[in-house]
Amino acid sequence: MKKGIIILILLGIILSISFGNSLGVKNDETIYVLLGSDGKAKRVDLVNWISIEGKGNFNIIKDGRYIKNVKLYTDDVKMKVEKGNIVVFGESSEYKNVYLTGEVNKKVPLDFKITYYYNGKLVQPGDFLGKSGDLDIEIYMKPNEDIPLRVVMSTEFSADDFVLKNPNDFMIMVLGKTVRLTGFTYPIPDAKLKLSLRGKKLKVPTITFTALPSLPPVDLSMKDQLYSFNEGIEGFLLLNQAHQKILKGILEGIEKNTPTIPQEYLTLPFTLMANQNKAYLISKNLKEYPKSFNNLYGYIKEKAESSNDEDWKKALIIAEEVKKEIETNSFSDDIKNIGDFIGDLAFQSKKAMDMIGTSLQGIQNIENMLNIMLYGGEIEGKKLPGLSDVEKNLKTIKEKIRSNLSLLEKGEEKINSWKKRLENYIFAGEIPNAKSSVRFYFRLNEIK
Repeated sequence: MKKGIIILILLGIILSISFGNSLGVKNDETIYVLLGSDGKAKRVDLVNWISIEGKGNFNIIKDGRYIKNVKLYTDDVKMKVEKGNIVVFGESSEYKNVYLTGEVNKKVPLDFKITYYYNGKLVQPGDFLGKSGDLDIEIYMKPNEDIPLRVVMSTEFSADDFVLKNPNDFMIMVLGKTVRLTGFTYPIPDAKLKLSLRGKKLKVPTITFTALPSLPPVDLSMKDQLYSFNEGIEGFLLLNQAHQKILKGILEGIEKNTPTIPQEYLTLPFTLMANQNKAYLISKNLKEYPKSFNNLYGYIKEKAESSNDEDWKKALIIAEEVKKEIETNSFSDDIKNIGDFIGDLAFQSKKAMDMIGTSLQGIQNIENMLNIMLYGGEIEGKKLPGLSDVEKNLKTIKEKIRSNLSLLEKGEEKINSWKKRLENYIFAGEIPNAKSSVRFYFRLNEIK
């Protein structure tokens, strides 16, 4: 009989443990943080909702190292605090909600710094309370642990008390004379919100900040687009380099195969024209020579006839032979014909040089155009980039894309690490194997 009772007790324990393990547990924390006028946390309170789904006995152990003054607000559930743990136990018929409160002795994951400017000057609240003028309240936020938080700021005041100076920074709802403001931000790595007011009797309105662990709305799908764009840039770069190689080959061919003209060839037309002028001058002098010789001939003849000197008679004979030779020769016309021939040569050589010059100029123009295509330059007053400049720009764009891709990859790694951290993230105390969620409410009370 006694053995049967013991066996039944053991079965009951086993069944209760079995049912307890099959229960679904959710650990939901709401953290209330009271802020001082400077933004420092003065008090941190916990409201903990533990929901149990399923039938059976439960024995839930919550890490209570940072929680003190714990109070239980659920009937037919028992609680005890031992060895730094909070233990709640009881029975769930199907659903069971357990509510706990306590003070948390742990640094919250978001730091605040609040500063006040009265008429543009940095002041303390006591310097402007009850006075008339402009009040700027600047709230600086910075996470002190690696967790993303979406922060929503809310406040309200009477339109009789204040005029809002920065309405574009908030979503505004007006109910009668009550003005309600809402603004939000992600302090990654930090953030600043500003409330600018004007009033006749200044005070600090109550401001609340709701902080939810949440991933920022970042679209990482553009990474694939950047990869595709980067591949396109690679293709353009290879095509550009191929074109440059082709153009450089053409320019090298032009440089090797373009003939060089000796300097004397370039000056040949002018040399021929100078010789033509010399020939014409000689021809002119030869034509005038008979006149000069006739004078000499007349003088020799007069001396020979008026004298018996044999020498003058011999001289007259020679002069007569020379006179006949001069009268019958065509040296002057021959020299002139030579001059004409040299003139024709000069004209033809100039024409040939003009044709060569035009051809060389055409080649030079082509070469210049190819150089502009390759290295850039001006055409009709417009500055054009060359393929080398385009290559530099493509490489710069490629480096920027690589840098942005690197940032996106780091951002993706950070988002994934945050996702992992946000899975069952809890603040005050963990419950093993429970689904967890947490939210923070920071409150700055009215100062007047």
